Amino acid sequence: MVGAGLVLMTTVANVVIAMAFRNGLGVPATFQPLSTPAVASGTIVGMIGATFVFAWVARAQSDPRRTFVLIATAGLIVSWLPDLAIWATAVFPGTTTTGILSLMALHVVAAGFAVGILLRFGLRSE
Repeated sequence: MVGAGLVLMTTVANVVIAMAFRNGLGVPATFQPLSTPAVASGTIVGMIGATFVFAWVARAQSDPRRTFVLIATAGLIVSWLPDLAIWATAVFPGTTTTGILSLMALHVVAAGFAVGILLRFGLRSE
């Protein structure tokens, strides 16, 4: 149940924040990685993955909190690489620095939710 709540809450948060970035910062509507379907699907996949990694770490490690934070931090950094590749190649129409930074910020939101929720509630639900 914790994983499902994580997926739902993070997806809603990221979709709302992405809409605010598009409208408030003037990110072009043609920049598809910041569209609602792209943000929602990417967030869902990422949070399911985070839940599985957390479950594995919680069972396999003597200090699952520290280990998961380290993995999540590394995962956040790695998650920015495709964003930087999009920026460098401008493969999507409407690619701007603001759009890329907005996309990268959504990764920070997702990582924060994953670490906060899974560490707070994930260990208690076992």
